[in-house]
Amino acid sequence: MQLRTLAAGIVLAFSAVSAAHAQPSPSLDLGVGSYVYVMSNNIKANTVAVLRRDFFGGLDKIQVVATGGVGVGVGTTAPPPDPLGAQNELLASQDGKWLFAVNAGSNQVSVFSIRRGSLVLQDVVSSGGDYPVSLAQRGDQLYVLNSANEANIATFQIGRDGHLRELPGSSRFIGTDVPLVGNQPNVGNTATQLQFSPDGKWLAVTVKNSAGKGSIELFAAGRDGSLAQDPVTTASPDPSPFGFSFDENGHLLVSEAAGAAASSYAVQRNGHLVPISSSIANSQAASCWLATSGHFAYTANAGSSTLSGYRVDDSGHLRLLSKDGVSGRLPTGSAPTDTKFSRDGRFLEVLAPGTGNINTFFVLGNGQLVFLGDTAVFPALSGMQGLAVTN
Repeated sequence: MQLRTLAAGIVLAFSAVSAAHAQPSPSLDLGVGSYVYVMSNNIKANTVAVLRRDFFGGLDKIQVVATGGVGVGVGTTAPPPDPLGAQNELLASQDGKWLFAVNAGSNQVSVFSIRRGSLVLQDVVSSGGDYPVSLAQRGDQLYVLNSANEANIATFQIGRDGHLRELPGSSRFIGTDVPLVGNQPNVGNTATQLQFSPDGKWLAVTVKNSAGKGSIELFAAGRDGSLAQDPVTTASPDPSPFGFSFDENGHLLVSEAAGAAASSYAVQRNGHLVPISSSIANSQAASCWLATSGHFAYTANAGSSTLSGYRVDDSGHLRLLSKDGVSGRLPTGSAPTDTKFSRDGRFLEVLAPGTGNINTFFVLGNGQLVFLGDTAVFPALSGMQGLAVTN
């Protein structure tokens, strides 16, 4: 509590400084009402922890709920912190009613209803492929990325009761075939994430290729949510394009794990990507995950236990917020992975599988990050992955 009280005071002091910058400071009403969800990825019984934001912006763990499926734990071909090699393993629905979770060990997807922040399991269904790792939603349809063996995207109808029904003939292939070794594929050569463009016209997928250049695939989406049979593919300058997000102007921002960098792209009408800023290096290590809000984007650098902040202008150009590439530091060995903003953009949550904690930062109006504290969630180095935030 003392740490959170001190952090709130620091936020107040720094906000007075940031008020002089072009971007207005976020409101200082830290308040309550925001919930954070973290997945254990447990190899025996996968679970999701529920954390509630307190008055000072910190988090309190209030519930742990079984998914009805199993994860893969630490994996068998790559050590923690990244057994799934993915982003968006957990997804809160656009209307805030549902939380979707992948169960990579049992090839299933779970659906929870969200009731005043708490979770109630509604459904568990086959993922439509092997090793589900990422989720995306458009309207009343859920899209699941299965990254092992013949990787594919499966599409499901979301019922009013939260139950999922796979749509016949909806499966689309990514073009990779990475076999399981034990319970895990080589995640350095798998598809990583799904996400729709803001206009809903394109479903983007990043694909890693440790032996050469990775790629970014865009599937055109029809009015009914059906995907084109084949994607439009753009080569990445990095072997491992990883986490990504779209900014408010529809530019695609992608983290690059091998080169510890980030790139931005303009999406053309035909689905081709035109580079805007290419491989803006941050001098850190393993920049795998990326989150963006407003004019700021941050990569989580698992190899250096740091965060790198970028300013994103209206044209999609990227510029590092600090010369050394460090906008936030976590304890040594934290190995930060997934990052998510609260929906109001005031808080940045960072998953740290190396310590089993979630770390909370307050985002000032100039993009500076103020550390508010960390919260223990699951055991250190147990393979936890997946992060979602609701207000």
